[in-house]
Amino acid sequence: MSVFSAEKFQGNRLAIVSVRGNALSQKRKSLIAREFGYSETVFLHDAPGPGRPRLCEIFTETGEEVPFAGHPIIGTAHYIFTYLEKMAYRGPEDRETGQQTAVLQTKAGRIPIFYNIYRQVAACAVPFQFHVHSNQVSLEKVITVQPHVQIVPTIEKVKGRSWPIVSIVKGMSFALVDLTDAPEVLAALQPGQAPEAELDREWSPSFVGCLFYKVVGLAEQDGEPTIHNIQARMISHGIEDPGTGSACSALSCYLALNPRSSAEPKKSEPVSDDSASADPDSEPVEKVVEKVEAKTKDLKIEEKTERMVFGIQQGIEMGRACTIAVEVDVKTDSQGKTSIVNIILSGRGTVFSSGQLLGA
Repeated sequence: MSVFSAEKFQGNRLAIVSVRGNALSQKRKSLIAREFGYSETVFLHDAPGPGRPRLCEIFTETGEEVPFAGHPIIGTAHYIFTYLEKMAYRGPEDRETGQQTAVLQTKAGRIPIFYNIYRQVAACAVPFQFHVHSNQVSLEKVITVQPHVQIVPTIEKVKGRSWPIVSIVKGMSFALVDLTDAPEVLAALQPGQAPEAELDREWSPSFVGCLFYKVVGLAEQDGEPTIHNIQARMISHGIEDPGTGSACSALSCYLALNPRSSAEPKKSEPVSDDSASADPDSEPVEKVVEKVEAKTKDLKIEEKTERMVFGIQQGIEMGRACTIAVEVDVKTDSQGKTSIVNIILSGRGTVFSSGQLLGA
């Protein structure tokens, strides 16, 4: 099937293998995934009972099992709700009420999945243990795996820079290389390896990919949340992946916690005439401190949660355009500290073929 696109032969390809009981060993699943050769293959088990979670196992094209990947979960949700548990569409009245829900059991834990019949969009609550690693990836390490970009004139605009390495869950990590200032470098990338990334000890070993991206701009519409539009390319293990929900979720979390504008220098605020600007020779320091404390003791930052929405285009350069939506809820506590409290990944998809594995 195709994921993150409603058009056949677009989006990111996914194979879903229905498993009856324990008919396949883990070794056999690994071999089947390698035979398909897609970025991921899902092995979906029967539900043990009505309303019970289905076991969902995800293997990469190298035969490695991973705890979570976004496009396999979204694709599996489409498959379940359009074939296994299909609900009749009644018309526009299903705009708000026509939503189906289920739960998948994965190596990353239980994942709630949703399907809106009216919009034909599948979504999932992303399991996360978001972590920013101590080390970063430098431009020099990027050039090691993409040596041809050295001749791109605008490479000078990112000279000397380094970029963060983040994990969305343990076992799924990504270097996030911001090429907003050098879009020609983004366009010149080729399939290859991810740059070497040094992970924090307790977060290793892990799958490591590299998500290159540029911030396109904001889409604003009355009555709708502002959408942060991004164009991205994910490269790892010798290939380019056209649509990666886990990498896009990791990027969205990082940008939600670290808005790009926050890196720009801020203008200093003028100091109030009747507080710290008091002449120290005319008033004792203790008096100045008392006045400041009196004015600020009742000031507190209220806890709040803000939702940020990201629309990510991926796979364009490959001719397999993907549209990926990520919603991130960011909580700010009374001390001004921010944290991720919820991530929703969504997209469209379509099944275009089916068959049997003989003698599997």
